[in-house]
Amino acid sequence: MEIKKITIAGLGLIGGSLAKAFRRTNPGFTIVGVDSNRKNLELALEDGTVSQAFDRLEDAVSDSQVIFLCTPVSCIPELLIILSRCARPGTIITDVGSIKEGIMKKADELLPQDVCFIGGHPMAGAERSGYHASIAHLFENAYYILTPRTGTPDTAVNVLKSLIASTGAIPLILDPVTHDQMVGAVSHLPHIIAAALVNTVREADGPDNAIQKLAAGGFKDITRIASSNPEMWRDICLYNRDQLLPLISSVIGCLSKISKDLEAGDGQAVESFYMEAKKFRDQIPSSESLYLLPYYQVYVDVEDKPGIIGKVTTILGSHNVNIKNIRIINSREDEPGCLVLSLDDQAAQAKAVNLLNDAGCRAYIR
Repeated sequence: MEIKKITIAGLGLIGGSLAKAFRRTNPGFTIVGVDSNRKNLELALEDGTVSQAFDRLEDAVSDSQVIFLCTPVSCIPELLIILSRCARPGTIITDVGSIKEGIMKKADELLPQDVCFIGGHPMAGAERSGYHASIAHLFENAYYILTPRTGTPDTAVNVLKSLIASTGAIPLILDPVTHDQMVGAVSHLPHIIAAALVNTVREADGPDNAIQKLAAGGFKDITRIASSNPEMWRDICLYNRDQLLPLISSVIGCLSKISKDLEAGDGQAVESFYMEAKKFRDQIPSSESLYLLPYYQVYVDVEDKPGIIGKVTTILGSHNVNIKNIRIINSREDEPGCLVLSLDDQAAQAKAVNLLNDAGCRAYIR
């Protein structure tokens, strides 16, 4: 299927960024924007991102081969009802919600089988919102989870994967329950804990706001996500409560145990509490999950001096070797180098090792 026309419902941060990314990489597309906010539509028309603009979804999907629903999770069921009446057979419909099981069930319930619904969740975003905050490169090197409905043709899945990959994102297929379990633990639960921590400190503060005035550094770092959109996170928590409730119970149990250990003055137990957390935290990859996607890595042993990272990247860039990710190893007891480069494939990995060694850098493959 050759994609010529797509519709994007919701031109906020995610929808606007998708539209800009598609316009940049697929300039021949007809991109139709839908939004209840007239200002978003005007901005997208003015900068040439969308070809047409509508405030009603049913007016915007004629002949569109792919439809992106980039609205809050709570709005998606209503949009699916509309599409059940006007989407043509074979149309690919996808969303960007961070909960998948509930949305997939709604799609099964509301959409005819001849429409291809593929759940989607781009693992990218920002604290800012609205079309004015959208950027074409938002999805570059970010995971983009896809959860196809049972029976979805492979051709439709491959079309959407190719479209997503054109934005620079990394499409991955997961089942909805696994997706919700994973993001519940590493995304949704941290938002709850951050908000709980802020609320706890707020309640402990006095009328002079002395604690608030002292809050900085580490406190602001670990509670940054508490500044996210309250309505959006209300919907996310409610839709994913089946996964979140057991996790919240585990957190309560963990806090109860450390409280008892402190009350008993058990220094060894308190130290163990921090040590186990440190061990697990230190093993988390800096920017990618090796469980989700195997990158081809090159380890480089170089001096710590100004310009050295630029030298390494210039050597590879000048020979068309694309670096997907780069990180510095701070704890190196079992590592053969101080830089780790993540590359596209085995051929790029081998080429990078040869280029860097020829240039006098010590490069290895583990």
